[in-house]
Amino acid sequence: MRFFLYVLSSVLFLSCASHNNSALQDLISKWTRIDNLLFLEEKSFPSESPFPSESLILLESLDFIRMLQEFQKSDLYRIYRAIPFSPDDKRSFFIYSVKDFPEIENVLKLAIIFRDSAVLGDMEKAREISGEINKSLFNFLLIDGEAQRYINTSYLLLLIALVFFITVIMLFILFLHRSLIRSFKRETEGTEFSHAYMLAQDEERARISRELHDTVIQDMRCVLLEPEKAAPKMTELMKKTRDICNSLIPPDFRFSELPDALRQLCHDFSERNGIDCRAEIDTHINLEFLSMEKRLQVFRIVQEALTNIDKHAQAKEAIVTMRQSNDIIYIGIGDDGKGFPSPLDDNGQIKTSLESQPSPGTACSPLDKSHIGIISMKERAAILGGRLKIKSEIGEGALVCLEISGK
Repeated sequence: MRFFLYVLSSVLFLSCASHNNSALQDLISKWTRIDNLLFLEEKSFPSESPFPSESLILLESLDFIRMLQEFQKSDLYRIYRAIPFSPDDKRSFFIYSVKDFPEIENVLKLAIIFRDSAVLGDMEKAREISGEINKSLFNFLLIDGEAQRYINTSYLLLLIALVFFITVIMLFILFLHRSLIRSFKRETEGTEFSHAYMLAQDEERARISRELHDTVIQDMRCVLLEPEKAAPKMTELMKKTRDICNSLIPPDFRFSELPDALRQLCHDFSERNGIDCRAEIDTHINLEFLSMEKRLQVFRIVQEALTNIDKHAQAKEAIVTMRQSNDIIYIGIGDDGKGFPSPLDDNGQIKTSLESQPSPGTACSPLDKSHIGIISMKERAAILGGRLKIKSEIGEGALVCLEISGK
């Protein structure tokens, strides 16, 4: 608050000083002329003709009083009264008080007494009052010097505050700019992902259609052509249909726990694809903080990872692990397949920026069809409030890691 007072008084002082400083100088010059006339009158010899200084001193004192009254009405004088410092206090002017300011009214009162003394011809009294006026005006000049230093310091503080304010504004604009860029990137990425996800859904529908056509319909045709083999064919047909339905219908976690569902998923994966898949899950994992929806998201992430192993890894073995350390649950899906260049960095972020995104079909494109499953897992991990990491190298297999915090 005090700083703003300094700044305000500085601005007002300089705005008024440019118009009223000449009046202050005229006031000092006027009194200097009167004091010189008084000195000459004192040095005059009695034998000489009467020195006309008394009448001239009277006229000049009247003019001096008028100038004082005009100066009292000026804006500059009001600013002087408001500046918080005193020439009698030797401390920093930041703690000077207004009450110690020698009011110009004192000079005016002394000037009136001086005028009356000149009218009565009491020059001895006039000289005595002159000394007091000189002292008051000298103090006033000291205050004027203090005021200049005060204003310079205040403007320095104002400049520092202005630089600080501009710096804060620039940092805020930079922060806002980066936030807008991140928001635009997220929106663009979300739009691109939604488009790619719809394409992936269409591709999945086409896959299911092909699987139904190549398995169920073909087996039904065989049943029609070879009625004597209807019983075993129908049994195999029912098994294939059941496998397709099981892959589409999510488990009901009201009747089975997530670890049991993952073990069954690994067993069915091995039976269906001929890849040795085992589940290593700690028996004392606390999953109470996961809702039914979030448990389904975990299940779908593991299911998607196993689907990618079946489609792309050319692996012989796969393993699903789940363990808990403190309040963090770790889920890993690994294989001994051919591996691939992961599109995610160590922090789980897409390596390739949207601004420099490769053309579709390249290995590192975040929207590559071969990586749609990875992007889907990343989105599901975000819903869980977790983090997804992928460690993979060509010829070294792959490991998908999901970390979920229970806090």
